[in-house]
Amino acid sequence: MAGFVYLMKNGDLYKLGCTTNLKSEASKMKPGEIISSFKTNEPKSFQVRLLRLYKKKRIPDTNYFRLSESEVDNCKKHLDGKSNFPKSLNDELRIGLNGSLFFAVITFLISFFINKMFIFSSFLSILFASLPMWSLAILGGFGGYDTDDLTLFSTFSNRVKGLLIAMSMVSFSYVLYTFSRFSISF
Repeated sequence: MAGFVYLMKNGDLYKLGCTTNLKSEASKMKPGEIISSFKTNEPKSFQVRLLRLYKKKRIPDTNYFRLSESEVDNCKKHLDGKSNFPKSLNDELRIGLNGSLFFAVITFLISFFINKMFIFSSFLSILFASLPMWSLAILGGFGGYDTDDLTLFSTFSNRVKGLLIAMSMVSFSYVLYTFSRFSISF
């Protein structure tokens, strides 16, 4: 459900929150003022990323922080969409796929350089490329948020996607391995 992630100032404290109705939230926070906000389809996941980013400045068990001016400017930059900061749980999948591609290329180059066998090198590269996906399936993410700030099953879809992609990669690498053993024996 679409909503807003906002940064509010109230006295010397800042609050990172999310809501579906920004005007209603702003009226409830008097005398505080909303400094910046960002509309997204996954406000909770973006909020928990910001909570993790400023974790050391967080007042325990609240969404209130003691931020410096540079941290406020940095947070506003994220909320204005002027950063590469991941804004949804689906970004975790993209991060994992980029990691898989990186692992595949590096492993292929090293293996091909060592043994000059294309199919065997492809097998190894796809097998190692599955590691980020296994990590996503097991952990639900790559450390961009604290699981305490998310609901229990909010990362379930990412875990299933990671598991399916990892299993597909391992299965395909097994086929390549079998093919490489078959082609070597002839």
